[in-house]
Amino acid sequence: MDPRLVIGVALVLASLAGVWMVVQQSARTEPAWSATRTLLPGDTIGAGDVERVEARLPQSQDRYLGAGVDPVGMVVASTVGEGEVLPVRAVGDAAAEDRAAVVIDVGAALPTAVRAGAHVDVWAAAPGEQGYEEPAVLVDDAIVVGLVEDDGIIDAAGTQLELLVPRGSTGELLEAIADEHAVSVVPLAQPVASP
Repeated sequence: MDPRLVIGVALVLASLAGVWMVVQQSARTEPAWSATRTLLPGDTIGAGDVERVEARLPQSQDRYLGAGVDPVGMVVASTVGEGEVLPVRAVGDAAAEDRAAVVIDVGAALPTAVRAGAHVDVWAAAPGEQGYEEPAVLVDDAIVVGLVEDDGIIDAAGTQLELLVPRGSTGELLEAIADEHAVSVVPLAQPVASP
């Protein structure tokens, strides 16, 4: 038998085995927990907030909460989007996220990226003699809880937005609101974890 034929057959078989292993690895799933709604820092996870799913986890699967650990009753430490597999870093001590809830009036239309769970900077401009002074960042990295629903007459002049604000910035923000500063929010680019 020609040795070259034997070597060729061996190479083809090795290639097929390699492709089969890659396909099997990519199709492999692991049980994990997925959020059924956007979970915000400070939330206590309830039974309806998560569900068991089969997900294709990356090689760093130890970064995600395994299905063998029950997350119900745990406190959310960082935002988890709806449908996102629950990362280990997302659950922890409530004190780790020292934030207060504040409702602000936003005079301008909101960008589409401003939704529950989004991270935003809050800008404010003080009223001046002729309009408003130059705006500046008042709060770094606030977290959007959502739009405030109003059962009464809709105020066409603006939108109310509930934010989770670092406690160290709460007083300054409330003072700006009381002094009728023009307040706007600018969404921050956030990496999205994918299962």
